[in-house]
Amino acid sequence: MSRPLRWALVLGAAGLALFVLKDKIPDGDELSRSMTGLRPGWLGVAVVAEAMSMATFARLTRRLLTLGGAHLTVHRAVALTYARNAVSNSLPAGPVLSIAYATRQFARLGAAKPLTAATLVLSGVYSTATFCVLCLIALLGQPSTRVPTVLALAALAVTASAAVVLRPRGLRDWLRRRSPGTFDQLRAARGAIRLAGRDRLALIGLALANWLLDVACLAAVCAAAGVTIGPHTVLLAYVAAKAAAVPALIPGGLGVTELGLAGTLIAAGVTGGAAAAVVLLYRLISYWAVLAAGWLAWLLLLDGFRARLAVAGHRLWIAFIRGNVVMDPCAAAYSSCDLWR
Repeated sequence: MSRPLRWALVLGAAGLALFVLKDKIPDGDELSRSMTGLRPGWLGVAVVAEAMSMATFARLTRRLLTLGGAHLTVHRAVALTYARNAVSNSLPAGPVLSIAYATRQFARLGAAKPLTAATLVLSGVYSTATFCVLCLIALLGQPSTRVPTVLALAALAVTASAAVVLRPRGLRDWLRRRSPGTFDQLRAARGAIRLAGRDRLALIGLALANWLLDVACLAAVCAAAGVTIGPHTVLLAYVAAKAAAVPALIPGGLGVTELGLAGTLIAAGVTGGAAAAVVLLYRLISYWAVLAAGWLAWLLLLDGFRARLAVAGHRLWIAFIRGNVVMDPCAAAYSSCDLWR
């Protein structure tokens, strides 16, 4: 999809959403009332669910690398996941830079290029496939979208079947002609990781858990804001928000994601103030907090940064102790203490 067309789609969708929601946009007082009755316990559940979601995706990446023969600890996998997310969701061309960053980090672990490519491709495939399953569940569960979804699936199945029958090797031949380097890399990546049936099930489970825990974060935020909607509506709002951000050129889908989530909640009967509170809290936890943690993880993964941080922390601790000694009325009695040497 060309860049101008993507911009046109994003601006058109945003304009349509604003037109539909123009009478539903809450004022400051309504939003303030919605935020005053929050339930802290459910907010805690939302934070834990989001942290578990990130950790689950980290385990997905780690399992793929381990199957390819590379060693990656759980703690480093989690730090890399947060750092990659921060690069991807806050910088222009973030997804491309995130791939380059992950490639460099995996190479430091001893992963060869085919293994790195296989890990990045397979993690994306499993994540995208499980998200598509959630989208289908959300669309098929909604009466207004059930028939169009079934018709679209039938058309897709017929088209795919015809392509396989008429030109079974067409896609592979086209890719080989169009980009021989990419084709060779994909063929090498295919042999870098050998998956057994048990491995595939584990990867599907991890990818699905990653999405479901993020959905649980949204559901917990709704409960914290006193918004009572069914599980299907929560799922529909979630996939609408994520799908709206796909064509967006703005890092993190800022603005588009919020409109998609708010529009679905309001269409389900949630008041404007309550919907705005849910959107604000969910994005604060799932985007901004994760982004801040990601850049912190990026710093901690820099060469020598942890060593310099430990030295700085030691010096601050010594300065704190010395400050307390100076303020002690009996400071003279400690003049020979090792802290002063």
